[in-house]
Amino acid sequence: MDVARMLATMALELEQDATPQTMLDRVSSYACRVLDADDAGIMRTLSRSQIETPAQTSPRVAEAHQLQVTYDEGPCLDAMTGQATYRSDDVKNDLRWPQWGPSADAIGIRSTLGVRLATTTRGYGSLNIYANRVSAFTRADEEIAELLAAHATAAFAAAERTEGLTTALDTRTVIGQAQGILMQQFEISADTAFQFLRRISQHENKRLVTVAEAIVVQRESNARPQNS
Repeated sequence: MDVARMLATMALELEQDATPQTMLDRVSSYACRVLDADDAGIMRTLSRSQIETPAQTSPRVAEAHQLQVTYDEGPCLDAMTGQATYRSDDVKNDLRWPQWGPSADAIGIRSTLGVRLATTTRGYGSLNIYANRVSAFTRADEEIAELLAAHATAAFAAAERTEGLTTALDTRTVIGQAQGILMQQFEISADTAFQFLRRISQHENKRLVTVAEAIVVQRESNARPQNS
């Protein structure tokens, strides 16, 4: 199967993936197939010194990522903060990463591509592709890797939207429960109950949902039977 057909097949399969995690796994797998690489994975950044590997084709990927954190250098870290793509044809002798390169070579990595995962407003991490031979990747491969990275970025963005929607729904549910408790207890309208919650929030300098949660928890505590 040629590269264009593989990418088209991947795009169709990504549309059918049920979760962002399966999308990240699929992108990593296709990176190996399309670019004739030996390993690939995603580095997600919590900070420059704290990362996670949510997708990997083998445990060696996470090891290569952790080595970059250990030495505070490497193509994946640089891809997150510098230019979009970093390529190394011989990591052991690459002067940009004098500590990480030899360590990566020691676990069998000879060439690498690191591509930033980011939207115009948010950075997520990097897609990282490894080969066991020197000079494994070309400029054309960089462009393909950047296309694959766009799909991985979409997975992160989708997960973020889903989490945001879930949080918003949970917030509205808690506020609604608190309103119902106040309406029943004081025989007031929904609007009056909401205004009451908002005044407490402003007076105590707390988020509205925090005030609502306290009311719900107190109600549930009072409703529990007391041990005699």
